[in-house]
Amino acid sequence: MSASFRFSSVNLGCSKNLVDLEFAIGEILKFSDRVPMEYFDDPEDPKAEYVLVNTCGFLSSAREESEATMRLYDGMGKKIILMGCYVSVKDDAFLSSLKNLYAILSFVDYGNIEKMLFGENPLLGKPGVAKLKNALAQAKEGKLSEYLDKVATAASAGKSAFVWKGDEVRAYMHAPFRYEYLKIAEGCDNNCTFCIIPKIRGKQKSRPIADIVKEVETMVASGIREIEIISQDTTRYGTDFSGGEPMLMELLEAIEKIPGDFKFRTFYLYPDVITLSHLDRLASFTKFLPYFDIPFQHSNPDILKKMGRFYDREHIEKMLAAIRSKFPDSFIRTSFIVGFPGEGEAEFADLLDFVKRHRFESVGLFQYHDEPLAASSKLSGKVEEKTARKRVDVLGAAAESVYDEQTRASRGKEFSGYVMDVLDSTVIVRREIRAPEIDEYEEIPFSRVLSADSNEVGIGSVVRYRAK
Repeated sequence: MSASFRFSSVNLGCSKNLVDLEFAIGEILKFSDRVPMEYFDDPEDPKAEYVLVNTCGFLSSAREESEATMRLYDGMGKKIILMGCYVSVKDDAFLSSLKNLYAILSFVDYGNIEKMLFGENPLLGKPGVAKLKNALAQAKEGKLSEYLDKVATAASAGKSAFVWKGDEVRAYMHAPFRYEYLKIAEGCDNNCTFCIIPKIRGKQKSRPIADIVKEVETMVASGIREIEIISQDTTRYGTDFSGGEPMLMELLEAIEKIPGDFKFRTFYLYPDVITLSHLDRLASFTKFLPYFDIPFQHSNPDILKKMGRFYDREHIEKMLAAIRSKFPDSFIRTSFIVGFPGEGEAEFADLLDFVKRHRFESVGLFQYHDEPLAASSKLSGKVEEKTARKRVDVLGAAAESVYDEQTRASRGKEFSGYVMDVLDSTVIVRREIRAPEIDEYEEIPFSRVLSADSNEVGIGSVVRYRAK
């Protein structure tokens, strides 16, 4: 390695993957007292010698994107540090073709980073921060650089800030925007036929409640006001250490009791685990944002069975009615796979009716494609490409109609949100109920900003505003 470590990063995976990248960067910064370091927001910056490429391996298309990204930076002469889900399903022949593959890092052992930095077996495993919206890139660069300097100082001084476990540290890349992701478990015990996450990440391993509470306290002390709770299957948190009993509510109660001015939301709630009594407990929390991320994937029982998911339709209907009743300001986000093997006209009509009736605030649509490593690729009853594509369009139009009505209904109403960028005469605001990097941001004229938590409105400010 050269006398200094000038590096950048690119994240190709999900927000769960992003947490791994933040720990890797944090671990690197721990050694800033032993080797000069400089972080570059743009991985294509000529001065960035090393690029951490955090990959996704969930779908064949994601693996192709990972390889294309590595090939791009390899062609630029960057020294590539490979990490992420691609490592578990890697193509050894492809990796051998790279001229500048410098190291391969496991997402379960950041201790190898010291060896990488100081030349001990740098090609770990051997061949065998992330960007927000583009519009924010320039605005965030100064704050991010300033923040990373603080992380490096704290880490090299041996402080316990940003601790995950042991002496591993994490750089909170989103702290300037006042939010951060909190990963509470790794891996998954489900056997969804369309998914290979268990093959990549293994069985679920939940973090102890005490460790999670400690990190939340650190986040709050670092100025983070919104905590995004994630894992592969958040509803089954703790089943691996409790004899099979989900412990999510116990964890959330512990987080609720932590002093400080902050709120939290949960992602990846599976409907077969959420009970009506769970909703009662959530309604009693004052720091819980009523944002329900429930990936139904389909509504038809026969298709769900083929997917390896077993939801009781009556329970789902009662659960959605209870959410709307107990949480008047609720925001429900879901996702559906369209054109799954066996989906006929009747099954699709069932799904379309489900979407129209429940008027979800956010709907993610994915057209089914065979994933060679997934069990669903072996199912019969494949849906023709053009039929599946047409169904995506029909379902998308139905969801868009709901969005338009909701937008019209919000005009003139007051909301609170976080400033994500400041332009000449407007601010880019993320409404508090909406999730960062997922849901829509709003461009609000200064004249519609009613109040702010500081005299000067800047990135990370909390504002009260009137929707256009």
